[in-house]
Amino acid sequence: LVIDLIIKWALVFYYRCDMNGWRNLFTSCRDLAESIDDQERLAMFYVWLGFTFLSKDNKKSMNYLRKGLEIGERLNDPRIIGYACTLLTWTCCDLGLFDEAIHYGTRAQEIAELVESDHYLYFKSLGGIGMTYWQKADSKKMVEVGKELLEYGQRHGNIRSQTSGHLILGA
Repeated sequence: LVIDLIIKWALVFYYRCDMNGWRNLFTSCRDLAESIDDQERLAMFYVWLGFTFLSKDNKKSMNYLRKGLEIGERLNDPRIIGYACTLLTWTCCDLGLFDEAIHYGTRAQEIAELVESDHYLYFKSLGGIGMTYWQKADSKKMVEVGKELLEYGQRHGNIRSQTSGHLILGA
């Protein structure tokens, strides 16, 4: 129950920009998550734990995200795979692994099309692709992504997608 609760609260920490609190909570519960016999919960725990290390320790971020992805692939769980790939897009971009970032982002986009009700998967992975194109100085693709994020955000009433679109277009 504790693991379920903190997994559900991951986005709350994210949107509050409380990375330290989020990382401390997840790190302090890692032994508990690893002790339960539920691979689905463990995978999502690893995915969110990995994201807490983005930009602080990208190697650690990559390690946890790949652990979550590996479990998700073994379980053939599109939600876990989608979240792991979405967040790996950002970590790979931070590490300068641009081809991998685009690969993971594209894979997450394919899954997001199957899970239409989860807007986060769509705009977060596409935003990661856009930021990767910014890092690569590929302005043509960056503009395409920015416009797509704006359009998606307007169509679905998703201000975060629109904000990401403006951010990428303004970069």
